[in-house]
Amino acid sequence: MKSFGTARLVLLLLAILLAPPPPQTSVELRVTSVDDGAAKLLEQALVQRLGARLLEDGYRVVPAGRAAGVRVWVHLEATGATIETRGATLRIETVPAGDPALVSLEIQQLATALVDEVEPGPAEPQPAVALELSGAPRDPELRERLQRGLLGRGFALTRQPNADDRRLCVAVADSGEARVHVVGGDRSCDDESSAVQVPAGETVARGREILLAEVAAALDAVVPEPVPWQDSSATIRPVSASESSQSPSAESSESSDPRALVFTVAAHGGVLARTGGPIDGLAGFGVRVGRRRGLGGAIDCIVVPSRAEGLRVVEAVPTAALDWRIGFAERGVVALGLFAGVHLHHYAQTGGARDTRVGASAGATVRLGWLGRRGALLFAGLRAGWSGGNFVHVYDTAVSWRRSDMVLGLEFGAGWDIALRRGGRR
Repeated sequence: MKSFGTARLVLLLLAILLAPPPPQTSVELRVTSVDDGAAKLLEQALVQRLGARLLEDGYRVVPAGRAAGVRVWVHLEATGATIETRGATLRIETVPAGDPALVSLEIQQLATALVDEVEPGPAEPQPAVALELSGAPRDPELRERLQRGLLGRGFALTRQPNADDRRLCVAVADSGEARVHVVGGDRSCDDESSAVQVPAGETVARGREILLAEVAAALDAVVPEPVPWQDSSATIRPVSASESSQSPSAESSESSDPRALVFTVAAHGGVLARTGGPIDGLAGFGVRVGRRRGLGGAIDCIVVPSRAEGLRVVEAVPTAALDWRIGFAERGVVALGLFAGVHLHHYAQTGGARDTRVGASAGATVRLGWLGRRGALLFAGLRAGWSGGNFVHVYDTAVSWRRSDMVLGLEFGAGWDIALRRGGRR
């Protein structure tokens, strides 16, 4: 029995060792910025450094617009950066402005952490290029600059190539001259029979341009055309300075994160019906603090004016409420609420008495809403409950106005969700 258990353990270890490695998660990397000098400089550095960091962490980096399991979009503004990572799930975070070096480092750390957390979406595997650089280059950042140039020319990159990938071998001499050749991803760079000699440029920058052109030409002949991303929502247009305050990143952050904490202001109007009494118009205003989708607290007040022969009535109902927003579809929301407060019944008789009576009010609301871009909110709903009490007014010995304590209201309104923090750190 002991030998049988040992044999099973050996077979299990062999199965683990011989099993093919799990497929690498492909990451589509986009970095955009407003038309600002500091943001543009940071954009160029991030494309280079963030791509290198993702490769070091074992991801397969594909150019913008290509199919990928996770899409990373970093948008830079004068006030900071927004990082959106989208796969089967979505995460959005922000980084405040500050020292460019520290901001760059924080973006790199946060972006790679988010890629780890997001569940990848389905994506067809596509061939990639592994850059193997040797020699003594005059440019210490040659690897990152070549990787950036290859991404810009439409080549996916990896540090762990398989048989379907290509290994790009670049050997640079002290003089700046280089030898370039391409082999299969499962082969080494030892065979240089097909290597092409690349001359050195007059300057480091010129030599880099010549080398990049040669390696791109060598890859074009052997690397298949990458698979394009078919989702039209992935298209990002450049953002001008005049549109920076309405950047797509900000819109996406504010309208997509269901757990974002928001402050909502809203106005509404409609009609209020009382059992055994008149139907009058209502107007109201309220504020709410809570999750965009989730629990929230609100303060609201409605005003209902009414008239009868020889009588003017104004009722005000200030209340406090708790509600729960439930999302549906992409922008829909249903809000279920409970409210409680006071009912102020003020009346004035023509040439006679005037007074204000106070009662209690409680009930429930159901609202169906639509959340637009950057927090715009439209809604309609019902209000029902117990409010005030039985009020009766008499004019010239006859009942001119009455109402019971049960009310039912129909409301239509508009408001604005103002993000208190966009995608807080978790």
